[in-house]
Amino acid sequence: MTRVYFLQISSVSSERASELYEKIGTHFLSDGKISMRKESLLGRILLHRALENMGVNDYTVFYKGNEKPELQCLNELYFNISHSGDSVVLALSDKQVGCDIQEIRPYNPRVAERNYCEKEIRLIEDSESRDDTFIRFWALKESILKFTGQGLSGGLSAYDFSPYSDSESFSSFSCSFYVRKTGNMYFALCHKNTEYEIINFQV
Repeated sequence: MTRVYFLQISSVSSERASELYEKIGTHFLSDGKISMRKESLLGRILLHRALENMGVNDYTVFYKGNEKPELQCLNELYFNISHSGDSVVLALSDKQVGCDIQEIRPYNPRVAERNYCEKEIRLIEDSESRDDTFIRFWALKESILKFTGQGLSGGLSAYDFSPYSDSESFSSFSCSFYVRKTGNMYFALCHKNTEYEIINFQV
């Protein structure tokens, strides 16, 4: 089972986020600087609360350069965090997982030419809402790059999602995908499970 937790960033003040993180910061280790921006703190707080709810209190998260952070605990668990606009999202699973959330922004043909496949660009150009289709594909591409741990260096154009332009849930590239529009955002999940649960969370 993959659990996906959504948190509204504006629901927690910066002071409250810092206060909460101060109590759990020793769980998060890094070989360099670790972001102390509010949205990053809330992502870690969300992870801590989700683990706490599962009865996992003894854990360490290690950040190493640009590599995907690792969760070390007695349970075999994997996580991924993304934030955009007023939302932070956490995907937590017993198998490898990647997720991305993107605020809808104007379609940029130059960006598409560098990062999208020809079929995807044609679909965007023919779409009734170019902005939506553009960001939908972007979220899907980032979700699998975060799943593999490559990040943007893995190349957005390496994955063609044009066959699934109208699908909310589908399987491709040996993974299961789920993508949905939430307000002015697109969320995409890439994981190895067939089941997922969406949870709106508060801290």
